[in-house]
Amino acid sequence: MKKIFAALIGIIIICGIYPYIYPVLPHDIEYKRELVQSSGHSEYTIKNMKSVIGENELAYIIKKYDKHPEKYMSDIEENGDQKGIENLTYRAGLHSHTTFSDGKLTPEDTLNQAAEYADKVKSKHPFEPYPMIIAITDHFNTQGTVEAIDLIQKNPKKYKNIKFVIGMETSVNVHMPSQKEGKDLHMLVWCVNPYEWPFKDMNYQEATENWGEEYKNLVFLSDYKDFVKRIQSLKYGLVAIAHPLRYFDKDETIDKVISELFNEFKSLKKGKAIYTEGYYQPYRFETDNELYERTSKEASNNGIYRTGSQDTHGLSIFKNR
Repeated sequence: MKKIFAALIGIIIICGIYPYIYPVLPHDIEYKRELVQSSGHSEYTIKNMKSVIGENELAYIIKKYDKHPEKYMSDIEENGDQKGIENLTYRAGLHSHTTFSDGKLTPEDTLNQAAEYADKVKSKHPFEPYPMIIAITDHFNTQGTVEAIDLIQKNPKKYKNIKFVIGMETSVNVHMPSQKEGKDLHMLVWCVNPYEWPFKDMNYQEATENWGEEYKNLVFLSDYKDFVKRIQSLKYGLVAIAHPLRYFDKDETIDKVISELFNEFKSLKKGKAIYTEGYYQPYRFETDNELYERTSKEASNNGIYRTGSQDTHGLSIFKNR
């Protein structure tokens, strides 16, 4: 009788969480294998890469969260209330900066805060498969992610409840028909290999102080369409438009520019899904709510999955500054 009861409980649990369990695919396993092999660390193991997430698994999660902005929101009712953290509804920050660019947290600080929160979520929701997903996306370099990988490899148990996304933020040029002039557009890349070209040669200090041909020939200062195509041509990597409302002058018809941008971005989709920060936390209480909602809807209408973040630069991964 006890065995039957245990079996029934098991079935209930499996049925309840199965829709949110990601089926591990060979592409993500191969990604982790290549990270180990290209790291130059003979002591690294694929087993200890468990907390590092591959592009297929991240794409799966983002698709699941597409209609759930609360997964990306630390503030719920007003700016700074942190109710998403208190209520343990927050799940993912896919855009954060460390001391390897213009952030104040070290990669270790970032992972430790994520792990502490993930442990709290796991304690209250033991069957939650993704208690906390955190990306490091420093400007123009992936050096912070390399340090984060080393920390995870050395202490996998400490970070067992988080999923870590290897990423980067860069700048490209965009000029939509409704724009008076071209603007810098920030793009996020996720699930790349930081040990290989073009990412291994990038340096934040050099990039910001010396916009030489070496950097132009890598990925930034190029047309955003060329950048998207380049990332999609890599074996590993997803691409997203960061904070889409930031780039346009007040006297421009923002709705039209956003529509043009998303429509063109959609046309560049080649095999892999594309993304934008439709649930960017700093917009939630600082931007016209109607415009915020229209931008999110425009992304959805164009088949662009919506993600979110705090765009962390300060001393907490749950805040913008």
